[in-house]
Order: sequence, then C-alpha cells, then structure tokens
Amino acid sequence: MDLPHGFHNEVIEAKENKLNYNLDNLKYKVDTSPLSSGGASFKTNVLIEASRSKLIYKPSIGAAIFGFIFLAIGLGVLFFSIYPLFKNNFNFAEVEWFLLIFGLIFATAGGFMYYMFYMPRVFDKQIGYYYKAYKFKIHDSNKSASKSQIPLKSIIAIQLIGEHIKNDKGSYKSFELNLVLKDGSRKNVVDHGNLKSIISDAEILSNFLNIPIWHAGSVNA
Repeated sequence: MDLPHGFHNEVIEAKENKLNYNLDNLKYKVDTSPLSSGGASFKTNVLIEASRSKLIYKPSIGAAIFGFIFLAIGLGVLFFSIYPLFKNNFNFAEVEWFLLIFGLIFATAGGFMYYMFYMPRVFDKQIGYYYKAYKFKIHDSNKSASKSQIPLKSIIAIQLIGEHIKNDKGSYKSFELNLVLKDGSRKNVVDHGNLKSIISDAEILSNFLNIPIWHAGSVNA
C-alpha cells in the first residue's frame, strides 16, 4: 500500500520535535551551579584533534610550568633538608625537619598536578566513549557511565558555567566545560580561566558529537 505523500517527512519531523521537546525540558532541570568549585585562573588544557574520530585534551604550557615550579621547589627544599645527613654520617639529629615536611608537601603537590594535568581526556568515536584515564579499559566498556568513562551516545549537551572566585589574594574568573548526560547528571571535563578557549572547545565538541551547547551563566564563589 502506498503511503500518503510526505508521510516520511512527517514522521521524521515528529521524532525531531519530540527529541527537542525532551531536551528543552531536561535543560531547565539540569543543575547550573558549578560542578567543580574553584578552578585555575589560567588555561590548563588544550583540545587536540588526534584524528577525525578522536579529540584529546592535553596539558597547556602554563599547566606544565605551574606543576614544574611546585615540583622543583619541593625537590630543592627536600635536598637541602637531608643534605646534612651526608655530611654527618647520617645523623638524623641534623635533619631540618620543618624543611623536610615543607619540601614533601610541595613535591607531592607538584607530582599530583603533573598526574592530573597530564591525564588524557579523550573523546573517541571508534570505541564510542569519552574517558579520563591513562588507559581505556576494554573489559569495562560494556558498563554504562562511570567516573572515568562515559558512552558518547549518553552525552546530550555541552554545558558552560562561569564562576567569579574571590580569595585572600584577589579574585579571578574560571569557566567550566561540563558534559550533560541523558539522566541529567553532569561530568566536568576542564575548568580554567581562558573563556575564549573554553568557548572554542565547546564549539568543536558540539560539532564533533552533534549536540547543543547550553550556557548556564556565571555565579560568584
């Protein structure tokens, strides 16, 4: 039996209207408060096109330098705190314990920064996942969204949130780029102070994933 003229178009339009209606309803239910309070005042990550099917966030030069400063200071202080051991036959009474603790704190902070800044954030269409990890675990790929990996098909929008941060040293603005999932939950991807870069990244990801960008405005912290 022949279908009425334009039937297919009507079905397609009905499905698209329903999808847009559901997205619009969900948009107003999604939390618009910062997902990750704080954030850096400088650009921490750069979005790189590894291939036509893969986008990767890598650390910026500023992030690498920032982490190196902490690590270098920490290791330097550690060296000076334990140096007397080598001059006094390992007499621990000669150790500058305050400097030792100070150096450990800075070295640990620097190492942690390097670990977090360099942790890959990958959007991979070949495996169909976004993951934040040094290595994607294939045997976990059948799971739904988790802390470290999210199916691309479950991402429905890119959310941008600005945050005005005040502290004892002054104030600055930081901007979040979050993924909005079908269930209304969110996953933070990057959070730093370069608005131009955040907007550019959002546009690239929007085209790559074929999803909209939701601007959530700015808040004070």
